[in-house]
Amino acid sequence: MDETDDLTGFRRPTDRGTHTLWYRNSSTAFVESLPVGNGHSGATLSGLHGGERIQVNEGSAWSGPAGLRPQLTAETGPGRLGEVRRKLATGELRAAERLLTGFHTTHAQAFLPFAVVEVRTDGISTNPPGRAVERWLDLSTGIAGHCYQLGTTAVAHRSYASHPHQVLVHEVTASAPLDLRLAVAPDRLRGGPAEARALAATSGALRLDLELPADVPPGPDGSPVVYDERSRSAALLLHVDTDGTIATDEGTLVVRAAQRVRLLVATGSVLPPGTAAAAPGVRHANLAPDRDTLQQLLTDRVHAAAALSPAALLAAHLADHRELYRRCELDLGSAPGLPTDEWITEHEATGTGEGPLAALLFHYGRYLLIASSRPGGFPANLQGIWNDRLPPPWNSDYTININTEMNYWPALVTGLAECLVPLTDLLGTLAETGRAAAALYGAGGWTAHHNTDPWGHAYAVGGSTAAIVWASWPLGGTWLCRALRDHLDFTGDLAAARRSWPVLEGACRFAADWIVDSGEHTETSPSTSPENQYLAGDGQPTALGRSSTMDVALLRDLTETAALVANRLDRHPDWLPALTRKVAALPDPRVGSRGELLEWSAQVVEAEPTHRHTSHLVGLYPLGRWTPEEQPELTAAAARTLDLRGRESTGWALAWRLALRARLRDAAGAHDQLVLSTRAATGSGQRGGLYPNLFSAHPPFQIDGNFGLTAGIAELLLGSHSGVLELLPALPQTWPAGRVRGLRARGGLEVDVSWRSGALTEARFRAAEPTRLAVRWPGGQDELTLLAGVEQVLTPGPRRSDDDDR
Repeated sequence: MDETDDLTGFRRPTDRGTHTLWYRNSSTAFVESLPVGNGHSGATLSGLHGGERIQVNEGSAWSGPAGLRPQLTAETGPGRLGEVRRKLATGELRAAERLLTGFHTTHAQAFLPFAVVEVRTDGISTNPPGRAVERWLDLSTGIAGHCYQLGTTAVAHRSYASHPHQVLVHEVTASAPLDLRLAVAPDRLRGGPAEARALAATSGALRLDLELPADVPPGPDGSPVVYDERSRSAALLLHVDTDGTIATDEGTLVVRAAQRVRLLVATGSVLPPGTAAAAPGVRHANLAPDRDTLQQLLTDRVHAAAALSPAALLAAHLADHRELYRRCELDLGSAPGLPTDEWITEHEATGTGEGPLAALLFHYGRYLLIASSRPGGFPANLQGIWNDRLPPPWNSDYTININTEMNYWPALVTGLAECLVPLTDLLGTLAETGRAAAALYGAGGWTAHHNTDPWGHAYAVGGSTAAIVWASWPLGGTWLCRALRDHLDFTGDLAAARRSWPVLEGACRFAADWIVDSGEHTETSPSTSPENQYLAGDGQPTALGRSSTMDVALLRDLTETAALVANRLDRHPDWLPALTRKVAALPDPRVGSRGELLEWSAQVVEAEPTHRHTSHLVGLYPLGRWTPEEQPELTAAAARTLDLRGRESTGWALAWRLALRARLRDAAGAHDQLVLSTRAATGSGQRGGLYPNLFSAHPPFQIDGNFGLTAGIAELLLGSHSGVLELLPALPQTWPAGRVRGLRARGGLEVDVSWRSGALTEARFRAAEPTRLAVRWPGGQDELTLLAGVEQVLTPGPRRSDDDDR
């Protein structure tokens, strides 16, 4: 679908199918607004009658770093850890919990709201009730728009976030001249010395100076934030092009008699003092060393964009966005032609349009990743790159015991390897800052716990004894390192593997020191299973144990990753054999009395049997260590575990369970989780679903649910983790016909799959290098030899019935 370059009449997308969100009303809340982003900055659009409210987020606008440190040091920590281990060995769990809090800090830092740009027709009440507005977000172009009538004047708006030119663009066109008033204001932040001021009217610009808090404690809205000498400055520069005239009026710009108006918005912040030395991996396209350099950076950007015609600026954006977005597409039939919010309601009531809705969500997850994670930016956080609250939920930080990892599950399998770069950059930061956290335990290498931020906060966070359940888990870096192996498996990029080898080596050195030799075997102690608890002997919940199932799976996977990467790089590290022996001696996963996979090393009574985390199933997905053919007992136990956990959970947890069911080839179970994921969110309890703008509900909004859905849907259609390429391993019966183009598989493969009446009709393979490939699909299998750059087509014959063998 094409977007016209003619600003006298913006064209609505003519195909309102599975690449478009659209509505018959304006948004009244953040979770109704439509997101755009370029990986470095973002905005959400309200689509108002008579104007627009552009809520701007800046990717580098984080609080801190506040320099929070635990009570313990490298001199006192190792002794304290020894005490913890002794208390655990003698069953003194409460004493061990109290001792562990000495390793904790209070919190990592927060992703901040930033600014609001208001566009309104002068003299007209914005968004009066009962006035018709149509608004949309075209995923294929990255353009949001809306249109309405002001009497006899037709007005249209469109917005996009240009990655090539690093500006947010908002354009207004009208069929007759109108007057607009433009204003900018801080969004819950302090204004700087100048705050918002109009520059010379002839320049058509507004500048907003901001002060970012030095520290944001997590908590509900209204919690105190800290501004002090550590606070850093940030800025927004808005430039206006128009065919009308421009005047200034007390900090706003007034545009008179205009039919065309273009706003160009650039944002950025100043690098925190000392950050570059403390965390060499910290870098962001919108960070500057000082205020003057930042102002020059923003000025240069808006001037470069303003030098282009609207058509040329748009063309550069479209070429960049489409190059990523068009790599992969899922077709599951025609959409029902309803506005998106009505479609969700209708689908929940009747099941209408399920396949097309799944395709829309698949595309939306890819769109959100493109918009919130690009090279030169910070990784997608708990809300991607969009936030309207201070403090945001869970500080909108990086929760690395599942959520950050889930953000990147769709990147490689749907052809967005570039979007993974900010995550590997963060790993480089943590490999530096995490040395001090490892030293607290008397260990080498580096470690990170369950929360971090762009500045590389690596210590455990939570403070209190109660926080043991999530804080005392030093394997966040271990799990993140899996991304390095996945990148190599999917892309074969040896240069990237060489660059990341020190990160991987540091994680392995920590692992070798963390694993304890207890005589007949080795163990991890203390050990938790993220955010879950069991009932101790006193009848009260505890999180502490030794050698949780997740610990063992992650440490074995890390060691195998190191061996694989070392082999590909022709390295022979002297520490690898000893680490391999240690992880081999860890206790194997065990099956419990109900046929379930045990989460801890012994059978215990679960404090919350339907807990949202399924950490002990990490070996099934995403690690791919267990398959029904090779580990039938463990996969059967994983299936039983999912049954016992129940159907209901939060948005991201439903998405994980969807992917787990797909790995079990349980199409019906996966479909059930998809149905729960695609209902309307109620906003209360641990009940996942979708908000009107299709943001996934924890609740509240967490974007990992969107990314997890995209990855889970891909797993239903293609698997490459077992050494055999699986086509349609868990195809739902409700998707009888469809096709997917551009999925990626390990080994540098690109795969298209088509099916009809639930059976494979065609598969197409493109390989980056010559490959011998085993392929399996329901009812058949084959061996293929692929040549580099030559498409191979597989067309199965009719499926045989059992009677054919008689």
